[in-house]
Amino acid sequence: MQYIFLSKHKPEDYAEEGCVGEYPEAPKKCPYKDCGINLEMRKHGYYSRFLITLMFSGRIKIRRYRCSKCKRTVSMLPSFCLAGITYSVEFVAMLLLQVIGLGSIRKTVKRWRKRFGSISRRLINKYLTRLRNNRRLIQYGINQLSPDNIRLGGISVDAEWTKSFLGGIRPTLWAEFNADFHKTTGKSFMSLQNSIA
Repeated sequence: MQYIFLSKHKPEDYAEEGCVGEYPEAPKKCPYKDCGINLEMRKHGYYSRFLITLMFSGRIKIRRYRCSKCKRTVSMLPSFCLAGITYSVEFVAMLLLQVIGLGSIRKTVKRWRKRFGSISRRLINKYLTRLRNNRRLIQYGINQLSPDNIRLGGISVDAEWTKSFLGGIRPTLWAEFNADFHKTTGKSFMSLQNSIA
């Protein structure tokens, strides 16, 4: 299980060498529904994962906690990370915004490949598809976070909805949105599991 927490540090602060980033305290009870013991989880070391942002590329440390009863772990991802995705939340948002702005995945790949060689049409299409498949989950999360912002639900065309969603969040607030969304729904807005319940 992975939790996304709001981090005030930069990605390079969590780099494997000289990690100075802060992690949240251990959960006070096991978050797994079939366990749920009211006993603080214990520190269970770190694992490393690769992260690419607009300004940083390298391995970062992820803190893990372990339940003493069921022996399962919980990983704490900083808010600039997306579960299961190498690129940061800001990177993915900026990439998809450019696709919407240019109206072409091919043109976006040309622009980004100069700086990030691993960008491909297949990758961008995968992110767009995942975002659109999670439309109901995203709308649910936005309604919970900001009930005044229900306007997205009335947009029927996927391209217009995607543009409205991505453009509605200021670039500097993507990490905060990512953490708040995960706290509210228990999932990432780029999750593979797009069910609301």
